[in-house]
Amino acid sequence: MRKVFLHIIFLLFAGLLTSGRLTAQDKVIRQLRNSLLQQTDSIAYTDVLNQLGMQYHLSNIDSCFWYAVKARGIATRHNDTRGLAGALNNLSIFYALKDNQKQAIEYGFKALLLYRELEDQQNICQMLMNLSVYHFFEGMKPESDQYLYQAMNLGKTLARDSIYSLVLINYASRFQDDSTHRDSVKWAVEKSKEIIRKYPGSRDIYYIQAFEADEWMKEGEGAKAVQRINELTEKALKDGLILVAIDLLDHIDVYRQHGYPADAVPEKERAFAIGIQAGYLNMMLPTVIGLYRHYAQGNNEAKKAYYGKALLEIVRQRLRLRSSNHMNYLDYFLKEQELNEWQLSNRVQEQRIARTVMKRKSRQQLIGFLAGFLLLMAGFTLARYRSYKNLRRQEQLLREMNDAISEKNQQLSVHDDFKNKLIAILARDFREPLNDIIRVSALFRNKDMEQVQMQQIIDEAVISSRKTLVIFDNILRWIRSQLSGFVYSPAPCDLSLLFEQALHHTDHPQVSLHITKGLCLAGDQEMLLFINRSLLHCAAKLSGGKGTVVVNAVEEELVKVSITFEVNDLTPAMAAHLFEYRRGDDLSVTLVICKDFMDKMGGQISAEVVDKRMVVSYGLPRFN
Repeated sequence: MRKVFLHIIFLLFAGLLTSGRLTAQDKVIRQLRNSLLQQTDSIAYTDVLNQLGMQYHLSNIDSCFWYAVKARGIATRHNDTRGLAGALNNLSIFYALKDNQKQAIEYGFKALLLYRELEDQQNICQMLMNLSVYHFFEGMKPESDQYLYQAMNLGKTLARDSIYSLVLINYASRFQDDSTHRDSVKWAVEKSKEIIRKYPGSRDIYYIQAFEADEWMKEGEGAKAVQRINELTEKALKDGLILVAIDLLDHIDVYRQHGYPADAVPEKERAFAIGIQAGYLNMMLPTVIGLYRHYAQGNNEAKKAYYGKALLEIVRQRLRLRSSNHMNYLDYFLKEQELNEWQLSNRVQEQRIARTVMKRKSRQQLIGFLAGFLLLMAGFTLARYRSYKNLRRQEQLLREMNDAISEKNQQLSVHDDFKNKLIAILARDFREPLNDIIRVSALFRNKDMEQVQMQQIIDEAVISSRKTLVIFDNILRWIRSQLSGFVYSPAPCDLSLLFEQALHHTDHPQVSLHITKGLCLAGDQEMLLFINRSLLHCAAKLSGGKGTVVVNAVEEELVKVSITFEVNDLTPAMAAHLFEYRRGDDLSVTLVICKDFMDKMGGQISAEVVDKRMVVSYGLPRFN
């Protein structure tokens, strides 16, 4: 029993190494609670909670659990890895004291992983040592030895090797009854002594010397061992190490249990008195129970009543603490296991969701690729279509240009043919007056010709020459209008005056003018005079000098001028082609020139046959 208790004391002492010399536990807890109220930083607040939990494990294990759970919740919310590791360490101690080593191992291992993540070598060494103890009491000695050896190997490398001293003490306690490890146990104790000398005031020296007293007891030097324990107790009390003194006094009861004739009752009463004075009443339950049983077997009713009252007070305090701070640690553990299962299920679900998201992304990427490919193909198709349309447009344009060139070629061919015919007409028309001139010259040489006959031949030559001059003048006007330097500039043309001038050159005896005086057309005066003269000549020739030629001028959108005369042999189809060139028809040359002049002036000219009467008309804008 003592061995187990001492081993746990060694284990839990690791959490108190930095406390220095202790005063009463209530004072320490009170200071920590006051410090808790002053903390504004969540990390510092969590650290104080963990210190309170470590303090309470010595007096009220449920309070230790309550502070550990609270610290763990805050550390988890704020991602405080160090605070979470400290809370898990306290939980592992809680479950170890509740003799639930499996849960202690689980929380201790989680704390070890977090300290390794933080690369906190001192706390890693401490957790390895604690896990060694947990596995030992769980009956897993090989695993216990493995963790202990890891703690020893790591402790060698620590700059602050006070924890290594505690690991060596645990090693010595672990193998002190194993004869095969006697030398290594002795070495561990000596090495621990060497380390402790570096840290004056360390509590480890008391446990080293108590360990030596235990060895003296085994060697039969019980009196010497008891004397050493009493000396250490006095020194611990003098140094203010109340907990150490109480633990040391418990050694004498262990000696009694191992057969040494020592009266442990005075030491228990002394330990109880020290604990009451220091405020550690809750820790004294085993001592009070032992004293109550001792006096219950005797006849000392006063002592029995005294310790019975103390026992009742301890029970009342524990019930009061349980009612205020109690938490169902087993239910907490089961809920945590359920939470872990939910977390595992959540991770599985997250993995499924991740796979689903990955598949969705893959599908989206595939759809995106296909969409991009389709867009690329659509763009390529559109480009090809536009290229095709452009090609067709170019082909159409080329076709139209070819058609235009062909039409121009046809027009050039027609014009060339017209010019050829024009030259032929000129040659023919000039031949007649030249022949007349030759004939007249011959007559002048022939003096025997009669005067009347000679005068007739001269008159014919004059008429032919005049006719030729008129044709030649018309052709010259037309040629001048075809020159590239000719610019048409509309000018006011008195229509009535122009027709009156044209009447002097017509062969028709009856011409009736119905034109408003002062009506002016916008055009070229010479061209318009030529057109009027030519149309009257056409009327005289086509009518054969019969009937009356009627000239009308009507103002519509354009000023429409019409020349009406009788015809016998012309049909409407022939009238539609009146202004086209016809081979062997001298009149067609004049009419083609008229049409060309009218086109130059922007007017319109046409011919039609209605009831054996031909109407030749043209239209030009009025000059305003």
